[in-house]
Amino acid sequence: MNQRFRLTALALVSAAAMAISPAFAQTMKPGLWESVSKTTSSDPVTAKAMADSQKHIANLPAAQRKEMEKSMNQPGGPAMSMNADGSFTVKACVSQKMIDAGANIGLDDGNCKYKQGANVGGTQTFSFTCATPASSGEGKTVYQGNEYTSTMKMTTSVTGKKDVITTETKGKWLGADCGSIKPMEIKPTAAKK
Repeated sequence: MNQRFRLTALALVSAAAMAISPAFAQTMKPGLWESVSKTTSSDPVTAKAMADSQKHIANLPAAQRKEMEKSMNQPGGPAMSMNADGSFTVKACVSQKMIDAGANIGLDDGNCKYKQGANVGGTQTFSFTCATPASSGEGKTVYQGNEYTSTMKMTTSVTGKKDVITTETKGKWLGADCGSIKPMEIKPTAAKK
């Protein structure tokens, strides 16, 4: 696997994670949530690498694709799968503890700092900066009942030159039972020094 492909994959996973994060900071029903994220790039070389990777994934035998997805997921954690159209599906469990933490949930993990704006009429704005890969971005999430849509633009130089990566996400509540997927451990940003 070449360096550009690895960096592109890292950017894709980072973008997908960022796009779903605002959903967990919003008051919502506890239970299993599914998000489908599609990412595009303004850099022609990165866009081609993404298209090539999409074609490669689409042509993988089912057993190989399942093995690749297995390596991306940890037992009990959020479940991520790759779709033939290049999108990612993530199933994550939202607990009542996460809902109660509300606006204090963020991605301030020492690498990324996350800031959320006010929720106005069901629309939540957010922004972030990350050290590795060096990136920053902003976006908005619109909530409608048990569903949400999110758009995020991330600027990065992960491939050595400036690139704008756009991620569109659609999410929905699947039900109160999370099955084998455990809620993510949350660390309120307010507690960080």
